[in-house]
Amino acid sequence: MTSNRRIILTGASGVGKTTLAEPLSKELGLPIIPELGRDICRQLGYERIGDIPDQEAFKKSVLDAQIQAEDKYAGFVSDRSTIDCWVLWQRWNICQAMSYDTEAYYEKARKQSEKYTHIIFVPPMFPPVDDGFRWTDADYQKQIDRLTRMTLYDWNLLDRTLFVTGMSVEERMQEITAWL
Repeated sequence: MTSNRRIILTGASGVGKTTLAEPLSKELGLPIIPELGRDICRQLGYERIGDIPDQEAFKKSVLDAQIQAEDKYAGFVSDRSTIDCWVLWQRWNICQAMSYDTEAYYEKARKQSEKYTHIIFVPPMFPPVDDGFRWTDADYQKQIDRLTRMTLYDWNLLDRTLFVTGMSVEERMQEITAWL
């Protein structure tokens, strides 16, 4: 039965998570939780995340919205996760000293990740398409990829993680459905 599967796709920007999340949710008959950061950014009146002056408040809003969306459903396919929230928090707060806010953010994201039944990690396999919203620099993509892998390991999530290897959407979907 697929109704209680809490499936998330994680990885750097531009690796194909959205391209996989939509058909996967249809195939499994599960609701999809779309990427939330873009909508929150626009609701705040900004075109790009980098334009938002209070980055920490924005990242907290995205984490809270992600948890709230996930907690609405017994099962879902999510085009991001609290893992992604934590990875981006780390990347953009890398030069700041650890703070109580960082520890609280970490614990909140980690605790929610324990509820995931299936994690689909999509690594960078091709250059990302610049959509005018997200960062698509290859070095940035590698940094996010590395932080995501480290988080999966640190949070003991590897036993429920599929590392996608297929290149085409069809190959990836076959790989994912066979694993599920």
